[in-house]
Amino acid sequence: QAGAEAAKNPIIVSTDADTLYPDFWLEKLLRHFSDPNVVAVGGSIRPSIPGSMEKIYANGLNTSASTGLFLGANMAFRRDALLKSGGYIKVKRAEDWALATRLRSQGRIVYDPEAYVITDVPFSRQLEFAGIAANTGLLGVGIATNAPVVSGSGAGFLLASVGTAIDNVPDDIHHSQIAVAGLALTTALKGYMTDKIYRFLMGVFTGIMEHHFITEDVFDPVWVKINGSFLLGVTLLLAST
Repeated sequence: QAGAEAAKNPIIVSTDADTLYPDFWLEKLLRHFSDPNVVAVGGSIRPSIPGSMEKIYANGLNTSASTGLFLGANMAFRRDALLKSGGYIKVKRAEDWALATRLRSQGRIVYDPEAYVITDVPFSRQLEFAGIAANTGLLGVGIATNAPVVSGSGAGFLLASVGTAIDNVPDDIHHSQIAVAGLALTTALKGYMTDKIYRFLMGVFTGIMEHHFITEDVFDPVWVKINGSFLLGVTLLLAST
């Protein structure tokens, strides 16, 4: 944000440190600004290591970019439109999507898949995408087999994924808090609900916690310090059920 405010050029280009750029990249990305109504342009990404999971991840993000949810690794925008939109907001993830959404209200946005860059796909992101696929399957299997814990777990993971993408909280710690609070409340109210609803809700909040494990750096001492008591609570709650 500070760099954008200090910039002198009317067009600002955004990318990542782990990204490589073809010689024609800037030309293709910036050509659309010849139209004065265009306020932002987004390009596509290609994985630096073309493995199966990397390709799935890249294709998923490119599909999102084609709808206007541009990627911070490959986008450009008019400086005045950025400042009018309020600029970047302080969130841990998806700040590029939030910015692109607000820029849309300033004028026309364009997605150009030919303006691609080559970037690394972090293992944590591969794991998250694999988790989304697996939990989508769990949701379907749980519904088909009438297994409320299984369907609840899949639903909880997917809800947490959506929540992470659209909320404006600058960290994911609150997900673990929601999960533990939900498990505690569900356990306390067990006698006031059917067994099927109880099992489904336990699955939902367990799925939220699973998402938290996958998307957070669980080896970070700060994470351990903050979440230690929560994890102990989860263990005791699950053991009691």
